[in-house]
Amino acid sequence: MASAKDIDDFINSLKAKLFQFVELFCTNLQKKSEEEVCSDLILMESICSADMADAVDAQVNNSESCPLLRETLQELRRRVCEPSGSYSPPGRNQPFDSSTSRDWYDWILELFKELLRRLQQKFQKALEWLHQIAAACLQGLRIAAEAVWRVLNDFCSSLEQLFRSLIQV
Repeated sequence: MASAKDIDDFINSLKAKLFQFVELFCTNLQKKSEEEVCSDLILMESICSADMADAVDAQVNNSESCPLLRETLQELRRRVCEPSGSYSPPGRNQPFDSSTSRDWYDWILELFKELLRRLQQKFQKALEWLHQIAAACLQGLRIAAEAVWRVLNDFCSSLEQLFRSLIQV
């Protein structure tokens, strides 16, 4: 089972990676074209999604888990790492003067907000899916446990009747 320290290490490692990505993205930012910025964001989203899925995977691998969990984890990774589309440079409806650094940084900030929104949305949808899977799994487990309980209860009743008939004889 993963200890609290292990989980903290995973989370801290993920945080550090996310900050490294932002720092790497911002390096030479002013020298990049709008298309390069958008392309870099697509790559950054893909890598961040994979790293977040890796963090979940590492925690699951560190805990006692059943084989069915492996299948669920693969589906979670697929959902989280699925591309969410491209980022657009400002169009005709949103022009800005690239010589004005304020407009440039406002645009970059909007792109980062979009990146974070997409990552949050992916994980929110994945968590909702996991809740449904867990509920269905627990429902199946409850039904199975109730069936075993009925068999055990019937067995005990039969034994009780058998013992009563033996005692009466």
